[in-house]
Amino acid sequence: MEEKKIKVSPTAFLDRAKLFLKEVKIEAKRITWPERKQVLISTATVVFLSLFIGAYLGLLDMIYNFIISIILR
Repeated sequence: MEEKKIKVSPTAFLDRAKLFLKEVKIEAKRITWPERKQVLISTATVVFLSLFIGAYLGLLDMIYNFIISIILR
């Protein structure tokens, strides 16, 4: 079986690219961005939870390290 290759002219490619960018611009106008207060609260929540989980896992690591060092002595 031979595979047929479709040749696309450069102008057709440019026309499709222009249409795509035009549609992107139209869709971008429909975006509703969150308010500044909501962004700050969400950011603070993510930072707090990341620090909390990091501290929790660090504490567990130290506890397990201590227990394993006692077992291996």
